[in-house]
Amino acid sequence: MKTILVGIGNPNFTDDGVGLKIAEMFENMVDTAFLMNTDFKVLDTILGYDRAVIVDGVKSGAEPGSIVELDPDKTFSNVYASGTHNITLFEIIRLGRTLFPDEMPKEIKIIGIEVEDVLTLNRECTERVKSAIPEAVKIIRDYLGMS
Repeated sequence: MKTILVGIGNPNFTDDGVGLKIAEMFENMVDTAFLMNTDFKVLDTILGYDRAVIVDGVKSGAEPGSIVELDPDKTFSNVYASGTHNITLFEIIRLGRTLFPDEMPKEIKIIGIEVEDVLTLNRECTERVKSAIPEAVKIIRDYLGMS
């Protein structure tokens, strides 16, 4: 199964970079991509794959550092991409499925890490978000059958 893991975020705004940090851990294990925004580049990146895992910081109302697994077919509201993103990931996926139904991955899993601070200029995540990284990596490894 042709798989890609996409990390989304801005590495310069504290917790907004968490998706990128997690994606870095999968380089050389699976195709990986690093995006700063949830724009149409997401579609360019995942088209042609059978399965996509997308990792991003989210604001869902949970405690910072919580890991939220999201199904894009069921979640199109109430969760917003963090920080500097300009269109929701869910809307991008919906558009992709409408415009490119045969090229979109059949499986898309979104792993969101609840952010605490996406406004402070800092390349390090807050402690609560940083402590969630190993568990998020484990969830992804299990999903990809890398355990």
